[in-house]
Amino acid sequence: MTTPKQVNQPVTSHGQMLPGANAAIKGSFTALRRAALRARQVAQQTGTDLIVIRAGQVVRVSPLQKNTP
Repeated sequence: MTTPKQVNQPVTSHGQMLPGANAAIKGSFTALRRAALRARQVAQQTGTDLIVIRAGQVVRVSPLQKNTP
């Protein structure tokens, strides 16, 4: 279970980590990026769209579109 962040705690922007993040968290971030890349490759090969969250909304995008936060 995670605890909610306090207002005064720093919030990371998309794709950045807090400097004190441990190795397991850093490794999981790398694994997530690798999985996202593989999902995009499979979507291109099969001609299907990706379902992603952008600005808090679930949207369908073409795998050929650039990933923009």
